[in-house]
Amino acid sequence: MLSDLIEVISFLLFWALDLGKELLYGIFRCRPRKKICNENILITGSGQGIGKLVAERLAKDQNILHCVDINQTLNEKMAADLRAKGSNCTIYTYTCDVGEAANIAELGRQIKENVPDKHISYLFNIAGIVMGKSFEEETEKQMEKVIKVNVLGVMYLQKMVYKEMVENYGHIVNISSLAGIVSGPLLADYCCSKYAVRGLTQAMLSEMDYIGKKNVKFTSVHPHITKTGMFNNAQAKWSLVFPLLEPDWVADQVIIGTQEEREQLILPKITNLFLMPEHFMSTKVYRKYCEVLGNSTMKTFKKIRDE
Repeated sequence: MLSDLIEVISFLLFWALDLGKELLYGIFRCRPRKKICNENILITGSGQGIGKLVAERLAKDQNILHCVDINQTLNEKMAADLRAKGSNCTIYTYTCDVGEAANIAELGRQIKENVPDKHISYLFNIAGIVMGKSFEEETEKQMEKVIKVNVLGVMYLQKMVYKEMVENYGHIVNISSLAGIVSGPLLADYCCSKYAVRGLTQAMLSEMDYIGKKNVKFTSVHPHITKTGMFNNAQAKWSLVFPLLEPDWVADQVIIGTQEEREQLILPKITNLFLMPEHFMSTKVYRKYCEVLGNSTMKTFKKIRDE
């Protein structure tokens, strides 16, 4: 009984100290940031969208970039453009469908062949797909593809780098979505996949605590709809409060969140305030609340991007 009481008191102190620290960081904007330099970095979805922009921001300080995309043409153009700018880094490109375990095994072999003396120290799981169809309209093959790329691909890649990270150090950044926290129509499989990515990240954070390892960091990023080809023509209901996000800004926040070792990053940050009422509402009321906030962003969506 006494040990339980001590544990509760210790937790309350831990909570109070963490809350105080977060308030100080928020007021004075003084959160420490690590420098990402001379690292061996793996980025998926690097040929376009957020993946491409993240690669551009990491193409400096003698980093080694392993850029992975299913679209070989776009991926190699991105790398060529960075090389033409004289980026202070080494860039390797790989064409890979990350939803297949055999492909990940081959990818790992190629990476080791290119850089045999370094482990992957940063993994940015950015590749993802969306169908934007009703559950009735979507085929089983399409649903399977979304889960394979958005969930299994993240897990396969994490598995590929995990052992060496634990033996050395590392940071895994998983791009989820606001749809991994708040669901909406025409996104059943996508929400399912992004909830899974959030759950995986949270579970790995717990596992690091459980095994007593502090050298591997995890971050899940949950952006609102971003103005990329992936969400072509999607619209925001309350654009002054929840605007569609600029890709460059999202990429900046991904890098900053990684440098600050944030465990969960919700974009824009004001969204956190609107998520709080969930625990004071029934599920029926919360669904209506999300509808009022505008969770039907996909009703105007027009798919143009090949996945």
